[in-house]
Amino acid sequence: MKPSAQTAIPCLLMRGGTSKGPFFNEADLPADIPLRDKVLLAALGSPDKRQIDGLGGAHPLTSKVGIVRKSSVPGVALDFLFAQLQPDKDTVDTTPNCGNMLAA
Repeated sequence: MKPSAQTAIPCLLMRGGTSKGPFFNEADLPADIPLRDKVLLAALGSPDKRQIDGLGGAHPLTSKVGIVRKSSVPGVALDFLFAQLQPDKDTVDTTPNCGNMLAA
């Protein structure tokens, strides 16, 4: 049997409004951004327009990720980073935000 290159990383599937996706603790993801993005792409099954091997839902509304960490700002519980993935592309965009995912 061929050894697996998969690594278990905990996540929580959540829905906010019309959006849903996995939420990861930043500490559980690679600190190296390009490697982190590869992990997120693999988790959602991108690039594959059906995302058949991942948690993505084959649509931009269901190809979103939340990354959280404990905030160092007094009075703030969590820092949130939103990541938008496209089902058929190998890109991870963290420049936009998503109120629905933030509300989850």
